[in-house]
Amino acid sequence: MTNLAKTYVNAFVNAGYGTDNQVMNQDKDSDWVFKNKEEGQIAASASLGMLLLWDIDDGFGGQIDKYMEHTNIDIQAGAFMAYGLINSGITNEMEPVLAVLSEKLTCNEDKLKMGALMGLSFTYAGSEREDLLEDITPIIMDPDNSTELKAVASLTLGLIYVGTCNEDVATAILQTLMEMEEKEIDNPFSRLFCLGLGLLFLGQQSAAEASIMCLEALESQKWKDFAKIIVMTCAYAGSGNVMKI
Repeated sequence: MTNLAKTYVNAFVNAGYGTDNQVMNQDKDSDWVFKNKEEGQIAASASLGMLLLWDIDDGFGGQIDKYMEHTNIDIQAGAFMAYGLINSGITNEMEPVLAVLSEKLTCNEDKLKMGALMGLSFTYAGSEREDLLEDITPIIMDPDNSTELKAVASLTLGLIYVGTCNEDVATAILQTLMEMEEKEIDNPFSRLFCLGLGLLFLGQQSAAEASIMCLEALESQKWKDFAKIIVMTCAYAGSGNVMKI
């Protein structure tokens, strides 16, 4: 936990500087990424994207490439996130992030798919990309996929279509929520379905009412209340609406 905390602090303190004393420019024996385990390695390799933020010239070079094809799945997944972070908000005709990460959505490892999904969401947040809608929606709708993968895919589309009230995305998430079994609801990742749905209506206030009404059909009262609060909070964020408060 200490190393994980250090990773996050270092990433935010040195965001966009292009260098630091903890993660970058270290030899193999002192590589910070390998001083962590599992989720810590995901965070450590992903943090390179924060350190190299918007540096598409050097960022897509050796610093991240050495982790992109690493045999360790956690390190690879984090590198995919870093790849997306570097290009966050940048319009690039070559679309390197889309070219590289969209291919990873068909791999066999869920962690790699989730890393690619988050990388795509960092780059294309707010873009309303229809091609990504076509690629990611089937991941949410596939009953054979894990709860974790479907939840991250829902969050990804929530970020890509943030504030758009997109009906196709809302329908996919709502339908998946309706079909979830009790054991899936208890999975902590399930909260991301609600957040993904809420982000679609960020700041759109009453436009979320139809989806909130649909959530009434959820069987678990606790799950129903949680989902409704998340969506309503996102919809009325920054509105100053006293009645909703």
